[in-house]
Amino acid sequence: MQELILVISRCVSKRMSVKGKYYYRFHFKGFYAGEKIKVIHLYSNVNHEKLSKGDDYLLWVKRRRVHEDILEAELIKHKKII
Repeated sequence: MQELILVISRCVSKRMSVKGKYYYRFHFKGFYAGEKIKVIHLYSNVNHEKLSKGDDYLLWVKRRRVHEDILEAELIKHKKII
């Protein structure tokens, strides 16, 4: 069973990966499971997800991998923080 991660962060941008999939970049400075993290790349299987640049979110995610100080994760659920 994969671990569910709860994150509070700000959406920095929406980008396209080399494989042609869109992902969102989230601001993060700290550690996860002993590994330094500088940014979160958040992928979603649902095409209608619309996260806005500059907005803060409460995110429920599952870890894909950590690579070069980047936490790549799958979006499970989100809630915009007002």
